Order: sequence, then C-alpha cells, then structure tokens
Amino acid sequence: MEFYLLILFIHITSALVLFMAMAIEWVGISKLQLAVKRDQIDEWIKYILPLKYVFMGIGTLLLFTGAYLVSAKWNWTAWIIAAMLMWLFLFLHIILVTGKRLEKLSKIINSNSQMSDTELHSQIGKLSLMNLLQSEIAVGLGQIFIMTIKPDVVGSVCVIIVAIILGIIPLSMKQKK
Repeated sequence: MEFYLLILFIHITSALVLFMAMAIEWVGISKLQLAVKRDQIDEWIKYILPLKYVFMGIGTLLLFTGAYLVSAKWNWTAWIIAAMLMWLFLFLHIILVTGKRLEKLSKIINSNSQMSDTELHSQIGKLSLMNLLQSEIAVGLGQIFIMTIKPDVVGSVCVIIVAIILGIIPLSMKQKK
C-alpha cells in the first residue's frame, strides 16, 4: 500500500471521528438542556467534558495528516488554505469557546453554590451551547465541501461565508422566538 493512501485513510477516518464526537456532544448538550436537577446537569456535564480530549487528539491528527497530504501531493492552493483556516477556527472554537463554557458550568455545579436547580438550569441557556455547536457543525460541513469540490479562491471564500451564515442563522432564529 502506498504511504500517501494510508495517510489519506487516517485523515478521512479522523474527520469521521470528529463528526461522531460532535454528534455525541449534540446528544449530551440536548440532554443537558432538558436536565432540571443539579445531579442531572452534573451527569451530562461529566458525559460531555471528556470529549475535549477527543477533539484535541483528533484535531492534532487531522493537522499532521493534512500537512503531509499537502506536502506530498497538493501544494498550497486556495481550497487548502481555506480548509486549514476553517480547521483552525473549528479547533480553537471547540476547545476555547464551547469547552470553556462547559468547564464554567462544571465549576458552578461543583462549587458550594447555593444556586437553586432553576437558577442552575437558566445558566445552561445563557451559555448558548447548542448555538455554538451548530456553528461548529456548519463550519465543519463547509470544510468538507471545500475539500470535496476543491474550489478556486472566490469559491473558497464563498463557502466560508455561507458556512458562517449557516452557523449564525440558528442563533438569530432562536433569538426572535
């Protein structure tokens, strides 16, 4: 087997694992939003928080395998630069935004706070976790689109813009209700 094809397999499998982790996170956040008692919220936070290690590991694997694929065959074209920028945004967003908000909620739960279950549940809504996840999925799908279609500069910029808009639409629609 050619080494390039092995790395390509690892790269594609890593992307699939990333989306599976996002799906698991989606279930966890959905259940978290339905939780009304402190122990239920704590249970779902403990379910979701370890995913950050999956995201960090898979993100790193995607970076290294992608860098090899670029150096071995593709060179730095517009679609690769766009895909890398989207990957960087996605990786940082998952770890630094969504992950930090989940950690903040975990600290609130584990503190000796006298916060009631109702107040604690309202904190979940304020964190906008589902909206953040929808943005991440939109960017991830845009990235897959770019890597599949391999557009020129204009096409790559258009895909990035559409992904951002699709990631924001659920935010604005939910706020209007």
